[in-house]
Amino acid sequence: MAARATGYFIVCINSILLIPVLYPQYQAFFDPERGAASLRVLRARNAPLILCFLQQSFKAAMYAPVISHDLLTAHLADFLQEWNVVEEEDDVADLGSAPEEKAVKLIREWVRYGYLTLYTDEQGQDQHTLTPPLESVLDWVAAQLTKRSFVGTESRFLDIVQKLRELVRESQHDWETRVAELEAQRADLDRQIRELKITRQVQSFEDFQVKERFEAVNLLARTLLRDFREVETNFRDITQHLYQQQTTLHHTKGSLLTLALDALDALRQTDQGRSFDAFYQHLNDPRQKAELDELIGQVFDLLQARAITPADALLLRRLKPFLLGEGQKVNAAFQLLARKLEKIVAEKNLQDRRKSRELTRDIRALAFEVLDRPPPPAAVFLEIDGRADYLAPEPEITLKQRQEGIKARTLRVAEVADEPDFAPLVNQQVVDKTVLIAQIQTLLRDQSQVTLAQVV
Repeated sequence: MAARATGYFIVCINSILLIPVLYPQYQAFFDPERGAASLRVLRARNAPLILCFLQQSFKAAMYAPVISHDLLTAHLADFLQEWNVVEEEDDVADLGSAPEEKAVKLIREWVRYGYLTLYTDEQGQDQHTLTPPLESVLDWVAAQLTKRSFVGTESRFLDIVQKLRELVRESQHDWETRVAELEAQRADLDRQIRELKITRQVQSFEDFQVKERFEAVNLLARTLLRDFREVETNFRDITQHLYQQQTTLHHTKGSLLTLALDALDALRQTDQGRSFDAFYQHLNDPRQKAELDELIGQVFDLLQARAITPADALLLRRLKPFLLGEGQKVNAAFQLLARKLEKIVAEKNLQDRRKSRELTRDIRALAFEVLDRPPPPAAVFLEIDGRADYLAPEPEITLKQRQEGIKARTLRVAEVADEPDFAPLVNQQVVDKTVLIAQIQTLLRDQSQVTLAQVV
């Protein structure tokens, strides 16, 4: 049963309400003019060329998440010449072009269509990476073309159970429940230790279980690298949005900074941004990096000991350098955004100073025009609203005139009628404290309080 709502469908199956499906989102996704890059590449006439070449270059046995522009162009020219690819969408002028010229044109189009990204590294070299939508398409097409030798259901089921246990365990706030769980785990570990000491036999994975889990780890690693590019794309989208907003005249420096900081804060506060920050902290931890290297080495030693040859071993073997490289690219995208913010502030200050210089130059030019054409004596040069306070300048006099104008005067000392007598301050009577205290105690025997005159 389906119920129509405003702008979307609400699907009900057996009285269970499912997530609303927004129809406009599907319309926008399948729009032939402005649809997603993943759909555009599948509709392209040269889709086999695009997908096959990019799969071979970026995701084949020699896994390379980043390829320089010159190297990618040379590989594409060799690919066109090796397979004698004839472009159906070539213009008449391009029919006789060399493979190198066609390769340059195709890569430029793929960047414009959103299949590839183009950026400049620290050495000034142009580099290309796959966009997240196209990487998803490549994985889907490769999965359709490659028949798996077996479907690993056991490891996936165990992963689901393990993640459910972790979700329940790590979300518990009751300390007593947590202590009970830890005690149960300790009891289970003690039981396993006793069994190993008695039987002296270890149950290890069989070969199919090793292959299954290795492929699952490889899939997770590919997904993780793709997530890196999605975070990087989000930072670059914010930077591009700032460039677009800066071209509009109604945006001030403050509004642009507010726009950028709000967008950056919103990105960091999303689940994706917070998860990336936590992951990058783990990746930069020296202990965890050392543990990752040790585990990867032990896995390949196990594969070699069992004579297991995985289909895609390069990705896991070089996982840490790939992750560090992708993380540095994300940080580079963030630094690009930070430099853009600094540039906005500097440009606005330069614009203000430039405007001040222009106004000063205009005022100077007008002053020179007035100097060359002085106004007539009766002309009004300046009008002021209200009454103007005029301060006349001090007249200039010579030093001789100033000295002659000074008259000597004799200062008189004021007469004092009566001189003060300071003798009482010097000739004071000595007070015997012992006699004074005895006098006070004698008076207080008969009275509750006494005055100073009575005591003296």
